[in-house]
Amino acid sequence: MAAQLLEEKLTCAICLGLYQDPVTLPCGHNFCGACIRDWWDRCGKACPECREPFPDGAELRRNVALSGVLEVVRAGPARDPGPDPGPGPDPAARCPRHGRPLELFCRTEGRCVCSVCTVRECRLHERALLDAERLKREAQLRASLEVTQQQATQAEGQLLELRKQSSQIQNSACILASWVSGKFSSLLQALEIQHTTALRSIEVAKTQALAQARDEEQRLRVHLEAVARHGCRIRELLEQVDEQTFLQESQLLQPPGPLGPLTPLQWDEDQQLGDLKQLLSRLCGLLLEEGSHPGAPAKPVDLAPVDYRNLTFDPVSANRHFYLSRQDQQVESCSLKKTYSDPNPQDLWL
Repeated sequence: MAAQLLEEKLTCAICLGLYQDPVTLPCGHNFCGACIRDWWDRCGKACPECREPFPDGAELRRNVALSGVLEVVRAGPARDPGPDPGPGPDPAARCPRHGRPLELFCRTEGRCVCSVCTVRECRLHERALLDAERLKREAQLRASLEVTQQQATQAEGQLLELRKQSSQIQNSACILASWVSGKFSSLLQALEIQHTTALRSIEVAKTQALAQARDEEQRLRVHLEAVARHGCRIRELLEQVDEQTFLQESQLLQPPGPLGPLTPLQWDEDQQLGDLKQLLSRLCGLLLEEGSHPGAPAKPVDLAPVDYRNLTFDPVSANRHFYLSRQDQQVESCSLKKTYSDPNPQDLWL
C-alpha cells in the first residue's frame, strides 16, 4: 500500500506516468519536463492544476531531489505484493502505476492497462486484449483509409472539372470581349460617318438657303434703286416750270414694276434633324433589344451609308391623282394628302 501511495505521488498529472525529467513550477506543482512544454504549446503558459500563470522570462529548472527519489523507486522493488511479472517488455511498456505489463486495453477510458488496473480502477469498464483491440482498430483504420482514398479521387475529379470550367470561362470571356470590341468599333465608325454626313448635309442646306437669301436681297436692292430713281424723276418733274415739257415727260414716265411677295427661304430645322432623329431612334431600339452574342450570332447590322441618288418622277407617266412638286421630286396624293419625299439614305441601310 505504501508503495502504491508513493507511486501515486510520483505520477505526472499530464501523462499519468512516473515523472520523466521532473520540473517544478513556481506554484509548487511538478510535471514531466516534456509534458509541461507540450501542454504550454497547446494551452498557454499556466499550471495545468492551479492555473497560476508562469512568469514571462522564467526558465524551467529540473527538480534534482525528485529526480533522485525516482531513481530509487525505479531501482528498488517498490511494487504491490503479487506474483513476479518475470521478464517482460521494456519498462516503458509497463503500467506507470503498478509496474506490470500492459496486457489489456480499457475501451471506457481509452488507455492501455495492466491486470491490477482491471481489478482496481477498471473493474466495471469495457476491456479487451491488446491484440484484439489492435485488429479492430486496424480494420477501422483500413475502412477509413478506403473512404479517404475515395474522397481524394472524388476531389481530384472535381478539381479537374473545375479547372476545365475555369478554362472554358476564360476562353468564352476572351471571345465575348473580342466580339464586343469589334461591334463597338464598327458602331463607332458608322456613327462617325453619320456624324460627318449630317454636318455636311446641314452645311449644304445652309449654303443653299443663304444663296437664296442673297438672290432675294439682290432683287430687293434692284427694286429699291428703281423706286429711288423713279421718285427722284418725279421730284424733278414737279419742279419743272415749263408746262409743255412737264406734260410730255410725265406722260413718258413709267413706274417700276410691282415688288411681289418675299420668297420663303428653303430652310427647315425639322427636316434637317428628322432623318437623324429617326436613325438614332432605330439605333437605340436595336441596342435595347436582346442582342445576339457569339454563341448565337444574329444578322449583322450595317450602319454605313450607301450611295444614293435623288429620284425624279415623270409628270407624264405619273398617276393623275398625284401632285408633283419640288422639281418633280416630291409626290403628294390628291386624295390622301400624303407626301413622299426624297428617299432617306438611312432607309437604305438596315
